[in-house]
Amino acid sequence: MKFKAWYNESAEPNLSYLLGAPGTLPSIGEETGEPVGHGITKFVSPHGSFRYVYYVEGQAVSAIQVVVAKGKRSAHVANIFTHPNHRREGFATQILQQIKLDFNSIKYPPREERSDLANQWIDGMNTTQKAPPQGLEP
Repeated sequence: MKFKAWYNESAEPNLSYLLGAPGTLPSIGEETGEPVGHGITKFVSPHGSFRYVYYVEGQAVSAIQVVVAKGKRSAHVANIFTHPNHRREGFATQILQQIKLDFNSIKYPPREERSDLANQWIDGMNTTQKAPPQGLEP
C-alpha cells in the first residue's frame, strides 16, 4: 500500500484538502468535531480515520490524518500537510505529539516508500529535534 504524503514522487502531492472543513472532504467523508480558534482539533470519521488539524487565529494551517483498525490503539500515519506559509513552525510536530498521547503506538509507511525529507522528519521525532527539516511537510 502506498501512502500519498510519503510516497517518493518528483512532485509534491497536493494534500491541501486536509485543511478543509469537517464533512466536506470527499476522500474522507462524514466527520465529527468542531474547529477551534487556536490549537488542535480532532475530527473523527466513522470509517476508522482521524484527522488532527492545527488552527491559528481560526485558520487551519497543518493536518495529519491517521487510520486506525477497529478496536486497535495503534495509529497508522496516512497523510501530512502544512500550509507552505506555516512550515517550520512546529505545527505538525505538535499534532504528532497529540497523536502519541491518544494512541499506544504510531506506525509510518515503510522507509522505502517515504521521501528523504519524510525520513529525516521521522528520524528527528525519535531524537531531540523539535522541528521538521525545511521543506519536509508537503
